[in-house]
Amino acid sequence: MKSKNAIVQALGQERAALYEAEIQHLVERSYPERDLVAFLETYALPTGIFYALSMFTRSKLSIKDMKQSLDFLFNPTPTITKTLREHLSANSRILDFGCGRGQITCALVLRGFQAYGVDISQDALEIARKLAYKLNCKATFYLAENNKLPFPDEHFDAALSFWTFHEVQQDQMPQTVAELHRTVLRDGYAFIVDQQGVAEFETIKSMMNQHGFTFQTEKTLSPVYDHGKASKAIMLTFTRKR
Repeated sequence: MKSKNAIVQALGQERAALYEAEIQHLVERSYPERDLVAFLETYALPTGIFYALSMFTRSKLSIKDMKQSLDFLFNPTPTITKTLREHLSANSRILDFGCGRGQITCALVLRGFQAYGVDISQDALEIARKLAYKLNCKATFYLAENNKLPFPDEHFDAALSFWTFHEVQQDQMPQTVAELHRTVLRDGYAFIVDQQGVAEFETIKSMMNQHGFTFQTEKTLSPVYDHGKASKAIMLTFTRKR
């Protein structure tokens, strides 16, 4: 398929596998595969061109920064994995909190970590499981309900949250952070990656401190254009207090 080949060339095999998983998900919901693929191969490129032109107009990012933004947003794993390896040994157990369709969870497993994905969207988790199957990846995925994580106390060496905290409602954040604290080992880590100007980083730092985490570092990972804003992707690193 032309679309898959284009994705492999621009974003890599793992993102192409996610494309196939999403196609499969829609086919199982009565979309004819042939018609769906034909639609994408006819309309995705021209509509994407106009969307990209609009992104340049609105963001005023350079071509270099826009490329870095898209590489990061669609394939963040190389950047994130490099940072995680500075803190975690091979085979560390990682919670991917807000895993969505499972790309990061699977990528972490394929790079030697034990990764477990959790999300509130059943549809996203169904796609994540299809992705794991296509990548022959032993990632496991769980549904979070009622602001509870389905894991025992002190189960993970680290928790990672990518592009999720800006969606956590203010009144739900204390319970969310408390659950992360409950499930991470003492002296374990929490890594929160989100967009500057969209996520409330100072609120997140304060809430993490109130619920048993110590702030360590704030690191810029990439320029990004998302949520109608040109800004930066930031990683906050915390350790769980004893």
